[in-house]
Amino acid sequence: MRKDAKCNKKEYNPYLLTEIQPQGGIKFDERIIQKGDGFETIINLYDYPVQVDSFWLERLLTMEDVITTIDIGTANKRDILKKLEKSLVEQENRFYEDRSKVGQIQAKSTYQSLQGLAEDITNNGEIIKMVHIRYFVSAPTREGVESKTKEIIEKLESLGYRGAVLLNEQEYEWKSLFNGYLEQEKFLNKRRGKAIPSETLGGGYPFHYTKLDDPTGMFLGTTFTGGSVLFDLFTKTKDRMSYNAVIVGTMGSGKSTLLKKLVLNNAIQGQTIRVLDIVGEFKSLIHALGGKTISLDGSDGMINPLQILATITDDNTNEVDNKKSFMTHLAKVSMMYKFLNPDSDSDEQRQFESLVSNFYRFKNIDIEKCTEYEVREYPTMSELLKYIQSELYTNIELKIPKDNLTESHRKRLESIILNIESIVRDYGILFDGYSTIKDINKEQIISFELRNLSNFDERIFNAQIFSILTLLWNNSLVQGSKEMKAFNNGLKSTEDCTKYMILIDEAHRIINSNNIKSVEYLTAFEREARKYFGGLIFATQSIRDVAPANINNEAFEKIKTLFELTQYKFIMKQDNNVVSLLSEIFSGQLSENELNKIPYLKQGNCILSINGFDNIMFNVEVTKEELDLFKGGA
Repeated sequence: MRKDAKCNKKEYNPYLLTEIQPQGGIKFDERIIQKGDGFETIINLYDYPVQVDSFWLERLLTMEDVITTIDIGTANKRDILKKLEKSLVEQENRFYEDRSKVGQIQAKSTYQSLQGLAEDITNNGEIIKMVHIRYFVSAPTREGVESKTKEIIEKLESLGYRGAVLLNEQEYEWKSLFNGYLEQEKFLNKRRGKAIPSETLGGGYPFHYTKLDDPTGMFLGTTFTGGSVLFDLFTKTKDRMSYNAVIVGTMGSGKSTLLKKLVLNNAIQGQTIRVLDIVGEFKSLIHALGGKTISLDGSDGMINPLQILATITDDNTNEVDNKKSFMTHLAKVSMMYKFLNPDSDSDEQRQFESLVSNFYRFKNIDIEKCTEYEVREYPTMSELLKYIQSELYTNIELKIPKDNLTESHRKRLESIILNIESIVRDYGILFDGYSTIKDINKEQIISFELRNLSNFDERIFNAQIFSILTLLWNNSLVQGSKEMKAFNNGLKSTEDCTKYMILIDEAHRIINSNNIKSVEYLTAFEREARKYFGGLIFATQSIRDVAPANINNEAFEKIKTLFELTQYKFIMKQDNNVVSLLSEIFSGQLSENELNKIPYLKQGNCILSINGFDNIMFNVEVTKEELDLFKGGA
């Protein structure tokens, strides 16, 4: 290699030195260092308490707004034993010669400690380490440095330690930042570290903080012990095998900010995101991320409830199972009818399901390829209405009933017709027509706005939500099948596969004791989603919103099962009166101490419970830029 002529004989790089040297020069005064951009001084820790606690170094190495260094060397065993022998003789003489009882007690205690150390070194292989801790304090002004120095020395004294600024030694102290312990021993000031047994030094381990460090995680916040939370919803390990989550937090607790940060992080990672937004607060974030918003009040398009979507695949081939998808579709349409007519009995439900099944055959829909037709080849609700009317009447216009119908059969048909007529007449914009919400598979991020829909009759709201959930299940399956195929063929790793995230905000509008059918549907969705790299996030203000005190046992167990299937529980501040309910729903996942802390969590504070993993208490952290992007929430 040709040597640069501008490099000196020691072969250091002058260009690098130009970049890293103190800009404006440096001057060492007796107590302070003056640089072109401010002032600096170094505090030397020279005295330690006799007894220390476990992890004692943590408090020394986490001083705020300073650079802390710790240099460690190994003491010569022979020299240490000589000094110990001298000290033992000194303490023994002190014990016999000191007339003060307190002095004798102190001498005896010191003698016993030194004797134990000598035995450890001689018989147990104990090694003595020389430890030197320094604090580099800086500020724009001399007064600022003096003030900070005073604060740090006082704090050290409150912890039982003593520190000082070494006069006329600041140049050597400053150079210690760039030299190890052995090099420092050659300095002219000959400062040596504090002799500490290696066992004591090891017990001072300062890095015992809780943390979460997912390989593909993004920063979510900082734990209460100072560790980082790098979280990825779609991390898969032997303990974390699914991607569902629930988030609970009262108003102002920081729930909305956490939700938006999860959306932002997953958008950055390229995941497919679908949001069910009850109040419309995700709109600005979705648009900023280049996403699309769709109102489910009919103004932005329609989802044909009679369009048969792929929802079931073969476990072996991952190909769409048309027969089972058709059966699932019949159950879905029947369930929608139950939403639209809550008073219908089981006989009427079965009658409706039979009518729908026969209707598809009447329309020549082949069950073997029922999910493969074009959008406009599927029948509509008004066509279904005419078919059912033809089953009841010989003359639809004159409404002349057929003679071969029993009274009960006729009444069931009349009830069904009455309800379907109401849907076609009053809510045709939502349910009667071909699907016009299309190409959503091509969009990475979509928010479905429910603000206007939430003002509709509860029957209509539930039916439309059920319809959109079925559409999302289909989209998740379509995308997931492609990703799974690429994964199985070795074309993609788990990390490279695009994931499908569904976030349901204000989930209590959908998950509650009055809507058990949706609870069951989402539970089934949860079980299947992980197979296709899909995950659901449910968010609500209070756990009592989804499981009130007067809930019956069967409904409670189904809601509890829904939450049990969530791998992650983000629990933010909750009222005192729901702690017992949290304990019951998340049985065995939260300690009594954690439960007691929940009502007192501050804004942004969160307990993250991960199945098969330790719980983590952390604070959600966002930048000013993120807050501006989120526009609201707390």
